[in-house]
Amino acid sequence: MGDKQNKGVDSKKREVVREFDEFKGFKTLESCIANEQHLHPESRGFFADILRRIGVASKIIESKVQRAGLTNVLGKQGNVNVQGEEQMKLDVLSHELMMNTLGWLPAVAGLASEEEEDVMRLPPHPDENDTYVILFDPLDGSSNIDANVTIGTIFSIHRRVTKWGSCELVDFLQPGYKQLAAGYVVYGSSTMFVYSSGDGVHGFTLDPEVGEYVLSHPDMRFPDQCKCFSANETNYNKWDKATRKYADHIRFNDEDERYDKVSSRYIGSMVADFHRNLLYGGVFMYPADEKNPNGKLRLLYECSPMAWLAEQAGGAATTGTQDICDIEPTELHQRTPIVVGNKQEVELYKKFCKEHPGK
Repeated sequence: MGDKQNKGVDSKKREVVREFDEFKGFKTLESCIANEQHLHPESRGFFADILRRIGVASKIIESKVQRAGLTNVLGKQGNVNVQGEEQMKLDVLSHELMMNTLGWLPAVAGLASEEEEDVMRLPPHPDENDTYVILFDPLDGSSNIDANVTIGTIFSIHRRVTKWGSCELVDFLQPGYKQLAAGYVVYGSSTMFVYSSGDGVHGFTLDPEVGEYVLSHPDMRFPDQCKCFSANETNYNKWDKATRKYADHIRFNDEDERYDKVSSRYIGSMVADFHRNLLYGGVFMYPADEKNPNGKLRLLYECSPMAWLAEQAGGAATTGTQDICDIEPTELHQRTPIVVGNKQEVELYKKFCKEHPGK
């Protein structure tokens, strides 16, 4: 009996060792953040701590999303946010999780959420020249929650520009090119954490068995092809002439081989649409229209971080006349038109806007 038990134990040990050998070659989000930190010997780890905590917050949100139908967090909250939109229960829960997870970090001077009218100012850190502000959309695409459609979290990190005391609004109103890091988490068939700190875009897939984000998509780049056209085409008649001509050119162009196999693919969650296009190649657009002359999506919480990621991945983002990352924000909840994705398609849109001005 003893020999059989020992053989059983040895078999289990070999299985554990085999699994460890398979996993130890993987790079986790934690190890990649630590490696980046080592490249900056003068760093004290404040910035790395922020990325780690966003990773932790996203795991908690992911667990709530996975159990949403079982824990009474589907449906509407009954409140209206600063955008004039009815809040979903998971919107509010995700907002609170992000605030609570990041708010206690000593290097975070302030937080701004799409769900809050004003910023949250946190107690000043003793070294006020080395603190950061974080902006985030806690749950992008929340109108899709009840239909179990892919949603996500978007974040952006800036170094504060003021030097003393509590942070100020100006610390948040910075153009996209000044971002230190930006990223998103997509909650779908698998959960992925995608971010850049200025050295390419890297994607990590959550391994549910070990609870770690594992590097699955290093150095993500937009493929040099246009497979997907992502837009709310029901707004077609409300778009200006340049945008209509551009959409027709991509969807119905029989003369350009580049657009032979383009498919219309629109989820209605910017994270999901952007992520698919980053993997397959394509362009996402939410231009100005008659109902939203200044655009619908938020500059600081959605467009600026996604534009910066696009540029890091070899793509681009524009309003049609200005690069998104060059916009100098004037309001915390400012909106903007956006076309983002493959650089060739974004440049083409700018060309159409120049050639067909006006309505």
